[in-house]
Amino acid sequence: MKTKLIILTTILLSTVACEQELKVYDQPEGNRLLFKYEVLGGVTEVVTHHTFAYDPSSKTIDTVWVTVGTMGYITDYDRPVAFRQLQTDSINAVAGKHFVAFDDAQLSVSYRVPAGQSNARIPVVIMRDAQLKSEEVMLKFAIAPNEHFKLGIPAQTEKLIVLSDMLTQPKYWNMYATYYFAGNYGKVKHQFMIDAAAPLGIKIDDDFFFKLVGDPYNVDMGLTDYWFLFFSRKLSEENARREALGLGLLREAPTAANPQGELVEFTQYMF
Repeated sequence: MKTKLIILTTILLSTVACEQELKVYDQPEGNRLLFKYEVLGGVTEVVTHHTFAYDPSSKTIDTVWVTVGTMGYITDYDRPVAFRQLQTDSINAVAGKHFVAFDDAQLSVSYRVPAGQSNARIPVVIMRDAQLKSEEVMLKFAIAPNEHFKLGIPAQTEKLIVLSDMLTQPKYWNMYATYYFAGNYGKVKHQFMIDAAAPLGIKIDDDFFFKLVGDPYNVDMGLTDYWFLFFSRKLSEENARREALGLGLLREAPTAANPQGELVEFTQYMF
């Protein structure tokens, strides 16, 4: 029994000694930084679309959060993070016009990985310029190496934010949304839905559709039925108001193929 106690004590002392010898804050040259992309519905979100179209006109600044992760050692002090803008073949964002420059002194306190952490959410501050009403602007940027970090996995060192102030079809307004409650996409219909749901504090955006049909194998039919009936009732009320004013039924903008404009309606289809 005495022998067993001696062996156990030796093992415990060895374990403590090993723990004391770990160099948690050593070798900073091995530290690397990369973007941690969000995964929605099994799809990796490398590109983020942001529109001001859902916001009141008084809102002129917003924040898109990006997550960075470290490779290597955790430190007991904050480590600054640096980004650099990249150019695209499309319309490129301009610092001071479409976004706050990455090296702006006011952002320095937020552009860092906190002590004791391996991840950080970094704010990209975007600005609502009049140009966004008619054009999409590309804000592409990459992690810039500094004295604290080298570049991590090459495929995870760049990020693209597409800025606009226009309505675009939400990515999850797909065949499932079309069949279950929303019908075909149209900008007039989309704006109508935004206005109808606004008093409820609900935005009819990517998140709204993702929660409803993002997982096609787990669609809450009761909830999609609710929204189908909600928007159908609101549309009936709107059309009654328009008819009383002699405006006719709500339609999409006229096109060459349909000079009257497609009638706005909500439909459900059976799979």
